[in-house]
Amino acid sequence: MKRKEVQLFLVGAAVISGFAAFTLTVLAGGLAEIKWDKPAPIVKRITGQGPVEVIPPELEGYGVKLAGKKGMLTGYVLPEGSKKAIKGVKRLVLTNSGSLPHDPATVLNAKIFEKMTGVYLELIEMKDELLWPKTLSVAMARATDVDLFYIDRAMIDTSILSAARWAYPVDVLYPPEVQKLYSEGVLMSLRGLEGRFYAAPLTLWSEYLFYRPSWLKKAGVKVPTNWQELVVASKKVDEWAKANLGLGYVGMITSIGDPDSVYRLWAMLQYAKDVRILKDRKVFVDPKVWELMTDLWLKGGTSKESVEYRWPDAPEVFAKGKAGFIIAGSVFMKKFGDREYAGTIQNDWDVIPAPAWEGVGIRGRSLGEPDTWVINPFISPEKKAAAMLWIDFLRSYQAQFNELYVEGNESCMKAVYDHPVIKAEVEYPKVRAAAVAQHMGESFPPHTEEVLEMVKEYLHKVVAGKIDQASALKKLQGDINKMQ
Repeated sequence: MKRKEVQLFLVGAAVISGFAAFTLTVLAGGLAEIKWDKPAPIVKRITGQGPVEVIPPELEGYGVKLAGKKGMLTGYVLPEGSKKAIKGVKRLVLTNSGSLPHDPATVLNAKIFEKMTGVYLELIEMKDELLWPKTLSVAMARATDVDLFYIDRAMIDTSILSAARWAYPVDVLYPPEVQKLYSEGVLMSLRGLEGRFYAAPLTLWSEYLFYRPSWLKKAGVKVPTNWQELVVASKKVDEWAKANLGLGYVGMITSIGDPDSVYRLWAMLQYAKDVRILKDRKVFVDPKVWELMTDLWLKGGTSKESVEYRWPDAPEVFAKGKAGFIIAGSVFMKKFGDREYAGTIQNDWDVIPAPAWEGVGIRGRSLGEPDTWVINPFISPEKKAAAMLWIDFLRSYQAQFNELYVEGNESCMKAVYDHPVIKAEVEYPKVRAAAVAQHMGESFPPHTEEVLEMVKEYLHKVVAGKIDQASALKKLQGDINKMQ
């Protein structure tokens, strides 16, 4: 079933049945045995910090070479009653976005969890394009061949799954004292439309402004601090690059070849203006945001080729020294420092938080939307307990440290950035911490997937010169309103 058909189904059937009729009980079966506040209060239990040790060979798996590297291997403590709650559970099956060799922290955390609990985690490597169709097919069939679903757009997909009762609520893991450990943007991403929690924060995809200092200096451009300045600066750098380096060199590049990439860019701009995307629970494209987003191409120096690039493509162009600016995720702080990946730009790149909106002044705003896992509600009580333990561990200080330190992904837990090892050894810890503190999030209605396709379509038309900014916005908002 296509996403659009599923969303129509949800609006016409699942939502009608009402959130109040949600009959799944959080403390059912095996979960009743778990004492989340013992042997220590829950915050102390999940924020324990052991030493940073060398990873032993037994914590390797899935062909990922980890032995000899450092990682946070101690600190988290399982809650009391765990062993009894998961009695008989030998494995959990989880879908995963992409290849595990690219997710070393996931592998490390999985192996730590296996050692603690005795439950084997079978991670199924899947392309992003297949994740959602697989999740829907399993959930709609009420099948139990997958225990946890990987979600890479939590603010959209969690709402869809929870509305249809295809996700198991985990409110018990998020008392008020635990919520203080994460930014509000992250917390919003883990909730369904009715406000219940359904997921664990795995890792954030913060967006930053990367740039080439030598290019800016030669072009006579200062580092921009807001989006309006970036439009002007990228144009000047583009003109300098073409005049001095030739065709194929551009002022700025970004990825808007797929709806997800457009989604991130749009959200960054609207949140930087301190405006939510939902207005009275309906999707709203701010006119000034639309104007500035399209100005990145019409008045700025962003390449038209950006419409062809998906999220990993544009960074490869930047890494080859072909662009002066790029909007990209935090993982590229590590990758741009890798000579094998980005040998051309070594010692000639820098990064700052996402630009502010002129007159608002909040830098670092981007989607507070972590990648995450949600629990299949149709699995056994004992498996639900094991899955809840995985979520409990995943959002812990120990696991979040590994995501940042071992893999270079953004940590969802704000306190991790205060760790002395992070401050001393991880790339740009102050820049990262500033961005994580400013994340925003919302719980979007089921039709948002279709909205993103529309935004991408009209943005591409404006970039290609097929329609002007004002006409595109009028048609876009009109099309969106017909769905709401």
